[in-house]
Formats: sequence, C-alpha cells, structure tokens
Amino acid sequence: MELAEIDDDIEAFLVESYENLDRIEQDIIQLEKESGNGEELGRIYRSLHTIKGNCGFLPFPKLEALAHGAESLLSSLRDRNLAITPQIISTLLQTIDSIREMLSAIAATRMESDRDYTELIETLTALQQTQATVTATPSPQSGETFDSETASDSQIRVHVGLLDRVMNLVGELVLVRNQIMTLSTNLQNSNLTAACQGLNLITGELQEQVMKTRLQPINIIWQKFPRVIRDLAIASGKQVQVSMLGVDTELDRTIIAAIKDPLTHLIRNCIDHGIELPAERTASGKSNPGHISLHAFHESGKVNIEIRDDGRGIDPTKIKQRAQKLGLIDASQAQIMSDSQAIDLIFLPGFSTSEQVTNLSGRGVGMDIVKTNIEKINGSLEIYSQLGKGTTFKMKIPLTLTIIPALIVTSGGDRYAIPQLSLQELVRLEADAIVNNIEMLYDVPVYRLRGEIIPLIYLHQVLQTQEKTANLETLNLVILQVDNYRFGLVVDTIEDIFDIVVKPLGQQLKTVSVFAGATILGDGKVALIIDVVGLAKQTGVSEKQQQITSISVADIPDAPSDRQMVLLFTGPEAAPMGIPLTKALRLEKIPATAVEQVANHYVFRHHQQILPLIDLHNIFSDRHQRQLELVTETLEIAIVSPHSKLSVGLVVDRIVDIVAESLTITGIPSRPGILFCTLIQGQITEIIDIDAVIQIANPYLLSGSYSG
Repeated sequence: MELAEIDDDIEAFLVESYENLDRIEQDIIQLEKESGNGEELGRIYRSLHTIKGNCGFLPFPKLEALAHGAESLLSSLRDRNLAITPQIISTLLQTIDSIREMLSAIAATRMESDRDYTELIETLTALQQTQATVTATPSPQSGETFDSETASDSQIRVHVGLLDRVMNLVGELVLVRNQIMTLSTNLQNSNLTAACQGLNLITGELQEQVMKTRLQPINIIWQKFPRVIRDLAIASGKQVQVSMLGVDTELDRTIIAAIKDPLTHLIRNCIDHGIELPAERTASGKSNPGHISLHAFHESGKVNIEIRDDGRGIDPTKIKQRAQKLGLIDASQAQIMSDSQAIDLIFLPGFSTSEQVTNLSGRGVGMDIVKTNIEKINGSLEIYSQLGKGTTFKMKIPLTLTIIPALIVTSGGDRYAIPQLSLQELVRLEADAIVNNIEMLYDVPVYRLRGEIIPLIYLHQVLQTQEKTANLETLNLVILQVDNYRFGLVVDTIEDIFDIVVKPLGQQLKTVSVFAGATILGDGKVALIIDVVGLAKQTGVSEKQQQITSISVADIPDAPSDRQMVLLFTGPEAAPMGIPLTKALRLEKIPATAVEQVANHYVFRHHQQILPLIDLHNIFSDRHQRQLELVTETLEIAIVSPHSKLSVGLVVDRIVDIVAESLTITGIPSRPGILFCTLIQGQITEIIDIDAVIQIANPYLLSGSYSG
C-alpha cells in the first residue's frame, strides 16, 4: 500500500474515532444518571468495538488492547453480570481520556507513543471480577450484531480547509458583485442592469448556501460540558446536574471555536461560586443536587446563549466592598452605584471575590478576559443575579463574522462601515431640531430620543480628521447599542446598508481599538470597519451614560414629548406616505428578479426567511394590478413588523427620509389602508395602517394561517 493511502486511512480512522469518543463520553455520563440503560450500554459497546476493529487493520496494538479491555467490561455490564458503580464510571472515563491521548500521538507522529497502559488494562480486567448483579432494563438480544457510524450515501466528509477556501472565494465574489453593481448603476445600460440583477441574485443564493456549509450545532461544544461539570462537581464536593435546551442551534464554526473557552469559564464559575455545598443547600431549604442549565436560541439575527445556575447568587454589597478593597472604586462611587452596576464590577481587570486561589476559578477571576473575548466577535455579555436564587449569564453573538450587513457612513470625506448588529436606528436632524434637541450635560453633548437621554460621539473628533463642512444645516446620528446602554454617533452622511466581506487589519492598525477590520466597497476603495465596543471604550461613553442616568427628560426645559420617528416614502401616484419607525425593521433594495410567486401572493427570501411582499400599488392605485415579476427595475422594500411574530415587505416607490415629527391628525383617513393624514415638512402625508394594508392584501397573514 502506498504511503499516501496509508496516511489517508489514518486520517479517516482519527476522524471516526474522535466522533465515537464524543458519543461514548456522553453515554457514560448518562449511564451514571440512569444506573444501567440497555440502549446506552449497547451504543458504548458498539463504538468501542468499532475502534478496536479499526486498530487491527492499521495496526495500532496498544490502542487495540485498551479498547478490548473496555469492550470486555462493557460486555459484562451489558449482560447484567455487573452493577454499575462510581468506580466503573470513573475508570471508563479514564479510558476515554487515555484513548484520546493515544489518538493525539497518532495524529502527530502517525504511530503509537511509548507510554504503557498496562495498569489501566489490568484495572478494567479486575473490575470484571466483581460479582455484583443488578436488575435493570433488558439487555440487547444475544444475536445482535454490531456494524462499524458507515456514512450515509447522502453525506460526505469535507476537510474544513476546503470549506474555508470556498468561503474566501465567495467573499471575493461578493466584492466583485458589489463593484459590478456600482458600475451598472453608473452606466445606465438596461441589458447590463438585467444581467447584474441575475448575478446579484445568484451570488446571494450561493453566499447563503456556502454559509450553511460552515454552520455547526452548538452541541459540538456543549456535549463536552456534562463531563466537565461532573469532574468539577466531584472536585469541589458538590452535587450538580445539567440540562441543555437548543442543542441544535447552529452558528458559524469560527464563532463556535471562539466561544468554547468563555463558556467553559462561566460554567466553572457557576460550580465554584454559584452552586452551594450540599449542607448549605439543605440548610437554606434548597434541593440537592444543584442545577445548571444551558439554553441557546436564535433571535433577531443573533444567537442567544444563557447559562443559569440556581446557586447563592451574587451579593452587590459584597462586590462593592471587595472592589473598594482592591482599589478599583472609592467609597463615593460605591454609594451611588445601582445593584446591576455593582455586579458589572466583576468584569473589571484584576477583580476577584476569592481571597485565595483555588483549583477552580472564583466568580470574577478572569471575567474581564471572558467579556473581552466575547466582544472580539462583536458579541455582548450581561449578568442577571438574584441573591439566594441564582445567576444567569446572557450572551448575544453574531451568526458569522465573514460576510455581514453593515451601514456605510462618511466622516471627514472617508467612508466607514458599521456592523448592523449594533445598529438601533438612524436620526436626521434639521437646523431647528439641532438647536432644540441637543443639550450639554456634564460637558457631554446629549440628544433626547423619545424620553431617553443619549450621549453623542462625533466620529471626526475621535478619528482626529477634518470635519467635511462647517455650520452643518443637518446632523446625522447613528444610534448604537453596546451592552445595556446606547449612544449616538455623529457622522457626515449616511449612505446605505450593504453585505460586506470582513478583511483583517494590517499589523500597523491592529492596536487601534476603534477598528475591527476593513472591507472593499463597490467602487474598489477600502473602508475601515468600526469596532462599536472599542469605540465606546475609547471614548468612555459608558461612564458618560452613568453620569446622566440620574437626569430625566423632565429636568430639561421644553422637552417635546409627542415627537415620533417617521419613515417617509412616496407611494402610488407619488403620494407622500409614512409609517412609524418603530414598526420598520429594515430597508432593502432588491432586484425584481428576486421576487417569487407562491399561489397568488409574492414573496422574497430574506436571511433564511421567506417574507411575504405587499405592493402598495396594488393596494392604493386605481389602475390594474402590477405583476412584480415583470418589473425590471430594483424594488425598494420597507420590512415592517406589525406584530412580534409577523414581518412583511412593503414595496414602495422611493424611500425619502427618516424624520422626527409630532403626528398631529389633520385629516380623517382618505381611503382604506390609511390611519390618518398629518402635516410633515409642509406636505399632507398619509400615515399607513399596516394591519389594514395586510388585511386587504392577504388576511391569512394576520390569522396565522400563512404557511410561508
């Protein structure tokens, strides 16, 4: 056999063996809980049998002998000749660790190591001599055969390096697509425009499918936690159970790799300083064992992960006292801190609640590193704790870091990209509104946004660039969210939202905390990507927010309370129309070729969802119904959500602006689908009744009967 063929065989053996070990470990942990489930015993036996059988072909005699010893012990357990004891469980887990150790040596050198495992094999053999029978679920039939996790014909194994290469090529294709779309807009050639729309559609679908190939269930890392929790609980003299919900929640493999260590650290802290000792739990009326739950789910384009324990909780008073002792805050700061602000102190570098270092991490030890690592992937981490009841860590992370939607803005003549994940809303202020709505509090410029006072940051000042124009007649604000506070970023202009390809920064810029990467725009020029968390830290906006949290809008004279943000657009017959911005999720431009027809209704694909489309021409125009699939130009879509479980796309003629206005009713509804008429910027504007429009277009949507 050729050397290359042997190497391929070893690689395939390693992949299959690691998969078997992961399943074996999970089943052993479950076996300990259920004290002898025949199904799990059978699975463990089959997996060990497969590893042993494969070793004979390569050959790896040491690994074969160890697997055989464990297989023999499992055979006795399966035949009900032995009772399952803690010693047997621990020895089986030790065997799994040793097999992993042997596989690591094989992966590195393509041969077995010199380490001797005779003592462990003798222990496995000795355990079989213990004649303690047990009555449990029936064992598998004696005639059961065990075949070697053969891959289904519908699946193949692909090296991750190849997937990374394909993803990089798709990223380059997206950049070229953006450039061609920009050229098409400038050239105004109908044939080129049609071809570009097809390219745009195909590229988008290819991008979506390739992204799916990189998605992995979070169980890839969660499956290791029952073993970790078991070992840590034994080491600390505690009793802990774990439950998992949302194990099939998928996210990009790069994100999974990035959150593995932070999640492990949080779980270690839950066991060390969260869950109490059995005697303490009994004294406080709690049941044993303690409980840790992991919950993962998708929400608003992000992955949410919650780690909850039912332990003693975090005492804000003790946290403040400890922080003062460490010199991190002074007495005056501690006095005005809220409980939630005090709990957040555990994220400060150098903070620890432990007087002595233990084998496990004390709550707070290294928590600054955990939070920093989460923020590096544009995620956030929050803590909610109730004294005596327990603590919950809530993590929000993006699905992927490679291709992301971002808002393009300009400052000082240069363009920058802001990841949409941090984007809350956009505000445009005219001259009068600038004077009336922006104040100075504690030497900090602030903007009053619907009852909330928001500190402002001027991007050109942070970057130390020249402001594009003096005496601006308009002010563009990008409202951003970081952790549990918001701030407004003042920029020169706001362009549009595009899918961008994230490129790493050069060595010279890696130390600049306000940038997270770079991208190439449609015109071929480079734009730097703003690191929203880094920007907030550098400017101290969180401290500014704390300074003004005690200030209410009522403390500022002449604060208008009836203004609302309104999305303005033109509808059929160039009619001025609007909807409250609170109902709008996102603005999109899509080619008409992306529209599909399902039965008598139009839909389009939006980030792995199929959203229904409503053409306002078909609602308000007296002319015959338009057929969207025959419209050749780009469609402007306002994605609106009248209810939490329903989103639809409204096809409008042209998005005009987003303004803050007092929606004073100046006229009754002029026609069905209109809520009322009001005066905005000197024009009579119809405010759309979204529920009524949906009822006219497709009443099944409101009834919940829509199957798209």
